Amino acid sequence: MKKIIIYTFLALFLVSIVGCEEWLDVNQNPNDLTISTPELVFTGAAKLYGERQFMGSGFSLFGVWMGYFGHCGGWSGWHEVHSYQMTSSQYTGFWNPYTNILKSTKYVKDHSMKEGNWGLVGASKVIEAGTYERIIDTYGDVPCFSATGGMEGVTNPVYDDAQEIYEDLVVQLDSAVWYLNEAIDGHVDIDAGADPLFGGNKTKWIQYANVLKMRLLLKQADMSGRDSYISANWSFDDAGFPTEVTMNPGYISGSSGKMNPLYESYYKNYKDDWTSGHTQYGMNVFLQHLYQEGNDPRMMMCFIQGKYSDDWSHGLQLGINGAPEDHYGGVAGEACLIGAGIAGKNDDDSQVMSEPEIKFMMAEAVARGYTIPGVTATAEELWEEGIEASFYYYGNRADWNSGDISDTLAYYMNEIELHSELGWDAGNPIKSIIYQKYLAGLGLYHYQAWTDYRRTGYPDPYDKNAVDYSMISYYYITVKDQVPVRMLYVQDELDLNPVNVNSAIDKTGYPYNDQFIMDARIFWDVN
Repeated sequence: MKKIIIYTFLALFLVSIVGCEEWLDVNQNPNDLTISTPELVFTGAAKLYGERQFMGSGFSLFGVWMGYFGHCGGWSGWHEVHSYQMTSSQYTGFWNPYTNILKSTKYVKDHSMKEGNWGLVGASKVIEAGTYERIIDTYGDVPCFSATGGMEGVTNPVYDDAQEIYEDLVVQLDSAVWYLNEAIDGHVDIDAGADPLFGGNKTKWIQYANVLKMRLLLKQADMSGRDSYISANWSFDDAGFPTEVTMNPGYISGSSGKMNPLYESYYKNYKDDWTSGHTQYGMNVFLQHLYQEGNDPRMMMCFIQGKYSDDWSHGLQLGINGAPEDHYGGVAGEACLIGAGIAGKNDDDSQVMSEPEIKFMMAEAVARGYTIPGVTATAEELWEEGIEASFYYYGNRADWNSGDISDTLAYYMNEIELHSELGWDAGNPIKSIIYQKYLAGLGLYHYQAWTDYRRTGYPDPYDKNAVDYSMISYYYITVKDQVPVRMLYVQDELDLNPVNVNSAIDKTGYPYNDQFIMDARIFWDVN
């Protein structure tokens, strides 16, 4: 553990050097970084990648947009979040950190190729695929082939077609697996201390590449004419799939800035005091409604009951801040603030891809008729396993004993047996899977819940004019009463690469105004 911590400290310093303001900082030659090594740069890139997959800019934003959280009283702000009136200068964390990761992985690949370290080459390719997936799912067309292939001297990279990049990512993941297998066969090690994700285990990198490839393909399953493409590429290495993907670069209990980032941002600080992030977010009325519909015990695992009401009855509508006292949560307010089931312990692993997400992904694949090597369970059985994994994840973090978790799981499965949305519907298994995947995503994968909603239409956000528990903002003004389908391109690109970014905007067929994030869908968003 000490070795990983040392690597991480040095690597984060180097990533700050490797980082850039423009797309991959094409005016800077990465070969000038003579003080770095591929291992050190890889450590920083892998840590940043893992934590961005777990949290990143989307944790709070999509936490509220997707109906997990509402904003407590006693705070001001969030106008752009409540109204959906975003600008290109906001939430640039979906762009800048990821370009830093890509710059770093290019450096690692270039130098590792020269050294014959095929393991680092393959692992870097996996990180690149996951990074580009996130960028495309946020923005659509982005620079790719000219930006990363021959970036020296390319100061204004063109924007490549998002679907074409996706297809190349599948190819690159297959290539990553080849390099990793070459490293296994040639006994070429990845330094365990340089790898905060898998500790140098190349087989686990292959398993992660497999599940990333599956996710890329499944997102295109509802697109017209993509069946043959998906079927032709539906092949995976014999290494199989991970149970979960976690990361712990050496989180230290009670040490400021070195604890689990979710715990430290949205629960307690190193002094064991509630953080400001914890006092700002409470259970959304949309999530509360789904919990109550199924008498879901996870509500008690994941949220602290309101102090005044001493129960979980006070859900928050997005756009309508709670009463001023709400932000005191467990001390004096009524809002149900984030509990231990979400926050866990201050030195817990970060969840890069959780067990529930993987189980529900497999359930969807089987429900759509795809065969998963090594998996014999039915879609319904995998769906049940996903729910079970969710209960044990939250229950263990909330320090429930295994008997109570098992009993409440059995109770819940009985409660939802005949429920049209929460139970298993053999006539519409995708709906059943995505609803339960949504409920299991709280505190784990808000971004993926947003992606699932855009591509499937589930869960139904409800009409805010008909019910008081809609996912949609109840703010006094909104751009449109719907969940946004994308983010705006960042201001740096509009300033530094205007011709190419405007070409990408024009290609969508929609004007670049406040309606753009409501109308210009990502290529796989057909629902």
